[in-house]
Amino acid sequence: MDANSQAAAELLNALMRTAARFSEMGRSVSRDFFPHVRAEPVSDLAGPAVRLGAALALPGHDLVFETAVAVGEGTFGVRGGLVLDGEEEILVLPPVETADAVACAALLDRYADELTTPARWHVQRLIESCGEDS
Repeated sequence: MDANSQAAAELLNALMRTAARFSEMGRSVSRDFFPHVRAEPVSDLAGPAVRLGAALALPGHDLVFETAVAVGEGTFGVRGGLVLDGEEEILVLPPVETADAVACAALLDRYADELTTPARWHVQRLIESCGEDS
């Protein structure tokens, strides 16, 4: 396998790992906060871009955890974030461009970690704030 094929395989594996991590996070948070949280995967392929993540529906709120990789002229652009109710950006990870597919894969892994690790905390905070509003 040549270097380009190896790099493409690494990026594909990173995309599959990212999708699996968001799916597992969604299932886990949904189980832990049942019946208050429902999870759905975010998985879109639009032209030269792919979005991966999880959408969590809570009483009165929606949380969307998302990463995206866009392929440009010899570059890969990676971004990530957490959006509350389709409007409020709670966490915005810096958009990064790289020409290296392996670096892109590593960045995607890092962004998935930065988004999934605090998921339970965000959900707990929102559920508690809903209880205080009652």
